[in-house]
Amino acid sequence: MTLTDRLIQLARLTLEDPRAATRALLSEGVPMPARTAGLLLVAVVSALLASLQLGLNPQPMDPISAFMLASPFRAAVVQWVFLALSVFLIHRVGRAFGGRGSFADSLLVVVWLQVLMLVVQALQLVAGILIPPLGGLIGLAGFVLFLWLMTCFIAELHGFASRGKVFLGMVVTAFAAGMVLGLAAMLIVGPEAFIPDV
Repeated sequence: MTLTDRLIQLARLTLEDPRAATRALLSEGVPMPARTAGLLLVAVVSALLASLQLGLNPQPMDPISAFMLASPFRAAVVQWVFLALSVFLIHRVGRAFGGRGSFADSLLVVVWLQVLMLVVQALQLVAGILIPPLGGLIGLAGFVLFLWLMTCFIAELHGFASRGKVFLGMVVTAFAAGMVLGLAAMLIVGPEAFIPDV
């Protein structure tokens, strides 16, 4: 079986049974250098797709989004930072509540989730060009899929039985992290960078 066949098989299993797919993914024995390189790769590809989408269909953006997407390089750096922070939070918060997942495995599930989201992002880009309303629907469906898969991945990674509690933990953690990151960004670049010109 080729790598492509294995990835397609794993993607199909992920949609059918995310927790079983997580177990299969973690049993692959992916080396740590490949995991870290994978995180960088998905960040770069995601940033390129976002920049391409913005170039093909420019839309008004809030100041924060405009700042982050000002250049493909900045977008890639911001994306990598967010992904790295996600790995750290998934590991540390999960362990704080009795989870058993390791940092390396947290990294792997984040990379795999982003690989799947890249497929959704590419589909949204193509649909946005051919049938713009369909692009919006794919984006919404992708966001729901992201939340569902992330919940299942974290639950299996840490051995949690309740996906509802995991989802609640994700929401609270994301809110708290967003507040801290927003404050840090304002301190670093100044609040005027996030205020639209009038």
